[in-house]
Amino acid sequence: MMLLLEKIQNSSITGYFYTPQNYAGPGIIEIVPDTGEVYILELSSFDKQDDSTFFANRARGLVKQLWDSGEFPDKKFYAWG
Repeated sequence: MMLLLEKIQNSSITGYFYTPQNYAGPGIIEIVPDTGEVYILELSSFDKQDDSTFFANRARGLVKQLWDSGEFPDKKFYAWG
């Protein structure tokens, strides 16, 4: 399985687009800068089609790890399986 995180640029939202399995239609994960809380703002097309939040929750956890480590790369690719 694969997941691509891309930092949202030029927006009031601090967060990442997440795209599972190279599937068109990314979802959005937001970070609240004051608290470090991480929220799912929009499910990806894949999650909507599959009627699941598997990739959204995986992306949320990965973004939380980035926040905790203090690193915010423009792109981050994850593969597992």
